[in-house]
Amino acid sequence: MRLKIGELARKTGLSIRTLRHYDELGLLSPGERTERGHRLYSPADFARLLQVQGLKSLGLRLDDIRVMLSDPDCDSGAILSRHIQQVERQVQEQQRLLQRLRAVASRQAVSASELLEVIRMSEKIREKVASIMEVARSVGGDDQSRFDAEQQAYLAQQAETLGQTRIEEVQNAWPTLMAEVLTEMERGTDPKDPAVRALGLRWRTLVQEFSGGRPDIERTLSDAYQGRMTPEMQAMWDYIAKAMT
Repeated sequence: MRLKIGELARKTGLSIRTLRHYDELGLLSPGERTERGHRLYSPADFARLLQVQGLKSLGLRLDDIRVMLSDPDCDSGAILSRHIQQVERQVQEQQRLLQRLRAVASRQAVSASELLEVIRMSEKIREKVASIMEVARSVGGDDQSRFDAEQQAYLAQQAETLGQTRIEEVQNAWPTLMAEVLTEMERGTDPKDPAVRALGLRWRTLVQEFSGGRPDIERTLSDAYQGRMTPEMQAMWDYIAKAMT
């Protein structure tokens, strides 16, 4: 039995837009079409879709799911390991939130406004980090063109030295670090405070892993970000810069 895309959408509860997106990503591309070019999904396609949704429910990225289902030789263990690390970071973030809530609740008198302020701050920080990472991804898409030929060759060598696993670890470390920096900003912590200076050291270490410690590459990358920074991003940038001075 073959299902058209609308029928599959109704059967699974997914939107037609989602199924088309899966097709574009190569996650679920039906091998048959009607005379008018409409997609026809086979029982095998339906079974694959269930696999996709099962892996997606675990929080895996769609690109990783595509690789795991399409390449029998892929290192699925490495993909799962990276995802485990990501989940662990999320758990740590939630534990920090829990500690803040307990600190507020431990006081003899806690007003509803104080409790809501803690929750509001946490939500606000998550939104800011998501916005900043979106800018970072847009810069990352074209930053290589900003470097001269010699710098590009050096960066390629640096990436090879670090290895793909470490590169992904560094990329995944940024959201957590930014959330911690923004939390200290919201608290009004002096950037010279030892806790913030420790965050600055972590920030510097991550930057140097990308640049290999070359000031010229760091300046070029900084210029790329400066052109797209939002006011909130600039405030965070200035704050952590004071901690690193």
